[in-house]
Amino acid sequence: MSTQLPAAAGSVTLRATVDCLNNNYYGDTSDWYPSGPQVYTSPPSTNTPVPGGGLLAVPATHAFQFTQTLPSGATTVGVAALCSSGHQYGDYTGANGATGIPSGTTIVTGSWVCSTGPVYPGPWLTNCALQSVSFS
Repeated sequence: MSTQLPAAAGSVTLRATVDCLNNNYYGDTSDWYPSGPQVYTSPPSTNTPVPGGGLLAVPATHAFQFTQTLPSGATTVGVAALCSSGHQYGDYTGANGATGIPSGTTIVTGSWVCSTGPVYPGPWLTNCALQSVSFS
């Protein structure tokens, strides 16, 4: 009796939109674009910045769209970004709204929304949540 090995994972492409629901850049709280979007995957556990040249602005909503190939074998993906900067005690990302990737998926299309706020006694934290996702 022979045992079957799992099929090698093919490449998975992420098509993502990331938007700030609120921001605070140096005291400016108007709706504006997120900064420094990053893609998180596991396994392997990675944190990959999205190159600035790969971002497509969506002026109507002040969101960014981008496409990125995920590392081979990734079974989860999430996106994080900053919606604040310039604060005395720092600006940090928190949750990345990770979602599982079903077997056989070649394209993940997702939309992430991020919110920022102060954490006592001073740093600002931006958490992102998955708003919608589809797999094909």
